[in-house]
Amino acid sequence: MAAQIRDVEGCIFCDIVNGRAPGHWIYEDKYVAVFLSLEGQPLIIPKPHFSDIFELDEIYAAAIMKAAVRVAKATKIAIGCDGINLVQSNGTPAGQDLFHFHLHIKPRFIGDDVTLQWNTKAIDEAIRKETSDTISRQLNKIP
Repeated sequence: MAAQIRDVEGCIFCDIVNGRAPGHWIYEDKYVAVFLSLEGQPLIIPKPHFSDIFELDEIYAAAIMKAAVRVAKATKIAIGCDGINLVQSNGTPAGQDLFHFHLHIKPRFIGDDVTLQWNTKAIDEAIRKETSDTISRQLNKIP
């Protein structure tokens, strides 16, 4: 069952997908968009607005996971990380603070001491651009 609401006013992810806000795009297809978060990691979202996993349908869920596999492989090669966390929260009690379903591709490094809580401060624009471009180039090489 597809989402009834396709575009929610005031949703930053709807704004990025619909060209009303800028984003460092990495990949897109008919169902999903992938762009770099302000923290410098890829985010995968369904193009139509689904607030959380409970609204997500199987078509979009499959498309998100298919993209997650490809983007994780590209990110591991492009960034040179040792591993990847897929992080996705649903509802305020789970830590969701932006209510458009999104899956984080979180690069991990040996000894990084990450506790799955990370700084949300925006990184330098030039670094975001370089990271976005590097992942995009690598993604085009992943079958």
